[in-house]
This record gives sequence, structure tokens and C-alpha cells, in this order.
Amino acid sequence: MRTRAFIITVFLLTSLGSLFAQQLEYRDGYYFKDGMLYTGTHTEYYENGNPRVIRNIKDGSEHGKVILFHSNGQKNEERNYSMGRKEGTWISWSEDGVKIAEASYKDDQKHGNWYVWDHNGVKRYEMNYLEGRKAGTWYMWNEQGELVNKREY
Repeated sequence: MRTRAFIITVFLLTSLGSLFAQQLEYRDGYYFKDGMLYTGTHTEYYENGNPRVIRNIKDGSEHGKVILFHSNGQKNEERNYSMGRKEGTWISWSEDGVKIAEASYKDDQKHGNWYVWDHNGVKRYEMNYLEGRKAGTWYMWNEQGELVNKREY
């Protein structure tokens, strides 16, 4: 009987510990833990135990990779930040692991090539941005992969 009570107590304490360990406070654009600006890697989980998000944070701001997951464990998005500002390549996947979008940022603005694929992996859009503004030639394809529209910016 004591062994069973001990196991239940350990389980509850472990569960509560992981629940409280997840708690970050997001306030005024910054992440805090215990009232201090947070620095480190922070992971949050779905109820099924799979990771929901893994954030790299420096001085309260997202910095480096942030990875979001679907509840089935597949990656949902991979983002990059530099001290809270969008930077570099962002990629999105469907729940079954198909890459559906790739975007580029520079200094918190859309910058570079953007691509969108459908859930079958067929490229549907190709776009370009220059410092947050539409630029270059944009393309659109149909479900069969045939070019249906082209526009200059």
C-alpha cells in the first residue's frame, strides 16, 4: 500500500512540476519567468506529451529557432528570430509532413523569395519581396502544376 501511495505521489509531483516548469509570462512583448527576463530554451507540450513549441529566448525576446509542432508530433513551422525580429527562412508543413510554405525575412520585414505548395506538394505560388514590398515577378500555378498567372511588381 505504501509503495502504491509513493508511486502516485511521485507521479503527481512530476506532472505538476512539468506543468509549472512550462509557465512563462508574455508581457509587453517580452517573456518573463519568475519576474525576470527569460533566457534559455523553453518547451511547451500538448496533453498527449508531444512538444507544442520549442522557443529559444534571449533577454526576453525570441532569438534563433522557434519550432512549432502539430499535435501528432510533426513539425508545423520553423521560424527564425533575431532579438524578437523576424529573420531568415520560415518553413511550414502540413500535419502529414508535406512542406507547404517557405518565406524569407530580413530585419522583421518580408524580404526575398516566398513559395507556397498545396498539400500534394505541387508548387502553387512563387513571390518575391524587397524590404517588405512586393517585387520582381510573381507566379501562380494550378493543381496540375501549369502556370496560370504571372505578374510583375
